Amino acid sequence: MILASSTKEQKKLLKRMSKEKRLFPVWAVVLCMLPGLLHYVIFRLYPSFMTAIYSFTDITGLPGTSWKFIGWANYKEFFILQNTRDLKAALGRTAIYSVVVTLVQNSIALVMAVILNAKFLKGRNFARSIFFMPVILGAAVVATMWKLIFSTPTGPIYLLMKDVLKIENPPAILSSYSYAFPAVIAAQIWQHMGYSMVIFLASLQSIPEDLYEASRIDGASEFQIFWRITIPLVWSAITVNTLLAIIGSLQSYELIMTITRGGFNTATLGMMVFATAFGGGGATASGGSVAGMRQGYAAAESMVLFVGVLVVTIISQTIMNKLEAER
Repeated sequence: MILASSTKEQKKLLKRMSKEKRLFPVWAVVLCMLPGLLHYVIFRLYPSFMTAIYSFTDITGLPGTSWKFIGWANYKEFFILQNTRDLKAALGRTAIYSVVVTLVQNSIALVMAVILNAKFLKGRNFARSIFFMPVILGAAVVATMWKLIFSTPTGPIYLLMKDVLKIENPPAILSSYSYAFPAVIAAQIWQHMGYSMVIFLASLQSIPEDLYEASRIDGASEFQIFWRITIPLVWSAITVNTLLAIIGSLQSYELIMTITRGGFNTATLGMMVFATAFGGGGATASGGSVAGMRQGYAAAESMVLFVGVLVVTIISQTIMNKLEAER
């Protein structure tokens, strides 16, 4: 009995102490969280739920047109009835786009982060701002800049190939089936590299300087320091940046839409979804235009894309976690 009463008293004391430590009442915390929760539900959760519902309909999005549930017909058309060549081409370009963007973007971002983290470098804060600036620019601004860079016959890349490299009849890059896709990949990397760089910088600044000094005293080279100390200690940042780059590149369509409209072998699966829903864009393997305003079918495509991104993300995270454990 004495033990039971003492236990009850301890619980009451702990409950009273927890209440006294609260800076704000529970209702105030819930009230502060409410705007964020409402924003997530209205602009994130609800559209995602409706996309899943619309994928089983023939909705077109045109005002005044009726629509009905058609079951799995959209998914059957996507996997079975549509042109297999176009689907394979889009999936292949999406895979290439994601792999190249992830590897190149994170490699450049890590190198730039290491350089801009050096204390001897003057004006490094200004340089960080310059490298991060493309992140805050919209897709339309970035696309306009890169279209000017690759324009023919006045763009700097065209003039470089013609006047410096002495190439006769340089290709019109954004109108070339060989060069348009690499150009779009370059624009994607340029726009998002600064975001990855900032994450790497935050991770690098948490590494104690004593580790580097001790390694240099022991005679380690700069490459050995980078490989044996920097890489293992920023591996969590590498994992985060890898996952973000994979997800972002698999879903990307804005730059492709504004630069090439999906033509000249640049259409990825994300671009196909946009072109199917709203029209425009040469999103087929042959470079033709996709029939737009089929938003029910586009919703089915987006659900397939969502599942693909989810599977790739889970596999990538598992691999990165295993590599981190081995280190």
